[in-house]
Amino acid sequence: MNIKLFIDKVFKAAEELKLEEFEIYFTSSESESIKVFKGDVDTYSNSQNMGISFRTKVDGKMGYSYTESLESLDVLPLIERAISNGKIIENLDVIETYGEKKEYHKVNSFSPNLENIAVEDKIEFLLTAEKTALEMDSRVKSVNYCVMGSGEGENIIKNSKGLDLYHKSNSIYAYIAVVVQDGECIKNDSAYIVAKDFSEMNPVKLATEAVNKALSKLNSISIESKSYDVIIQNDTFADLLGSMSGIFSAEAVQKGVSKFKNKLGLRVGNSLVTIIDNPHLENGYGSASFDAEGVPTKPKNLIENGILKTYLYNLKTAKKDGVESTGNAAKGGYKGTMGISSFNLYLEKGDESFETLLNRIENGILITGFSGLHSGLNSISGDFSLATEGFLIKNGKVEKPLNQITAAGNFFDLLNNIECIGDDLKFNLSGVGSPSLIVKNISISS
Repeated sequence: MNIKLFIDKVFKAAEELKLEEFEIYFTSSESESIKVFKGDVDTYSNSQNMGISFRTKVDGKMGYSYTESLESLDVLPLIERAISNGKIIENLDVIETYGEKKEYHKVNSFSPNLENIAVEDKIEFLLTAEKTALEMDSRVKSVNYCVMGSGEGENIIKNSKGLDLYHKSNSIYAYIAVVVQDGECIKNDSAYIVAKDFSEMNPVKLATEAVNKALSKLNSISIESKSYDVIIQNDTFADLLGSMSGIFSAEAVQKGVSKFKNKLGLRVGNSLVTIIDNPHLENGYGSASFDAEGVPTKPKNLIENGILKTYLYNLKTAKKDGVESTGNAAKGGYKGTMGISSFNLYLEKGDESFETLLNRIENGILITGFSGLHSGLNSISGDFSLATEGFLIKNGKVEKPLNQITAAGNFFDLLNNIECIGDDLKFNLSGVGSPSLIVKNISISS
C-alpha cells in the first residue's frame, strides 16, 4: 500500500477510537555500497529499510508499537498493540507529543544530482581511483579498500496535535585506503570524500591524497617522551569531538554522567572556543528542519567564546529542566527509543591558515590521527591515552614522521589549552567538523 494512504488510514482509525493523544512516525532508507579490488567489483549491496511506529497516550503514559507491513489489515493491530503496551508500561516519565504552531526553516537536504547516478559510473570512479593509487608510486603495494557508498532517506511525522511534516535527504561518499612499503617499513593511510554532487568528486585527487599521506609516514623516527605543544589536524580533532559529543546531552547531564553538569554560564574552554550545532548548515550532512519529535530545529552555540551556553534537549529532558526543547530529539529508526543527538556539530573556524599554525610551533608535534577512541577515551572523565600518528615540527616546518607515539591528556583541559584555531574547517564521515588547532602541553610518549 502507498505509504501516505497507510498513514491516513492509521490516523483515521486512531481518531475514530477517540485516542487521547497519538503520533505516527515513518522512516525509510535505501543504501548502496560498491567495493572494487584488483580491478574488479569485489562486493555490491543494495538495501532498503522502512517502517512505521505509532505511539499513543494511555492513562498519562505513552504506549508504543511498530510495523514493517503496510497493509490495511495491519492498521488496527498497530494501534491496539500501542494501547496494550501503554497500559503495562512502568516508566512514570511524562512524555508528550509536540504540536505548537511554529515556523520551520526550509532546509535543502536532498540533492537531485545524486538521484540517478548509474552504477557503471560509480564503478568507473572506483576503478580509476584504485588504478591511480597503484600506478602513482612503486612503493604502493596494495589498495586495501576502495569503496563508494550512497543513500537516501525519508521521514514523516503526523500527530493528533496538527503536525504533518516531511523530510528527505541523501548523500554519497568515497573512501580509499592504501598500503606502502620501503624496505621493511610498511605504512598505510586513507582519504575520503563526502559530497552532494557526484561531479565534484575526483577519483585521481582522492587516490593522490591517500598515497601521499601514506608515503609521508615512511622512515619514521622516535622522539623524547615529554609534553609538547601540538597541532591537531582538522579531521583528527573532529573525531575526538565526536567521541565526546555526549557531554552536551541534557539526558547525560540529568543522569550525572556529564562533567558539564551545573556548568551553564561558566567558562569551560579558552575564549577562542565556540562549538556549534547547526541543523540549517548549507550542504550539512545532518541538516534538517525538524527533529524526531517534530520540534523545529535551530542553530545554537553550545559553547560560545569558552562559555557553556546550553545543553541539547528533547521534549522529555526539557520538561525536567523547565526549559524549551532545543530540537535535538533523535531516533535510531522507527523501532528506536527517543534519545538526543546533534545535527551538524563543529568547532567554529578561526582566521589562521594551516601554514600560520605551523609557523607558531618551534618544536612540537603535528597529530594526524588517533586510534582506539572507543577504548582509550573515557567520555565521562575526558581522560584519554591514545595511539597517535603524527610528525615532528621543527622551526615551523613539518619534518620527520613519528614512530609509535601515544598522546595522553584530558579533553576538558584540552578545551582550555587551545591557543590558536585555523580556518580549514572539515567534516568527518560522521558529520562532525573542526579546523586544525594548536594545543599546548600534550603529553607524548614514544
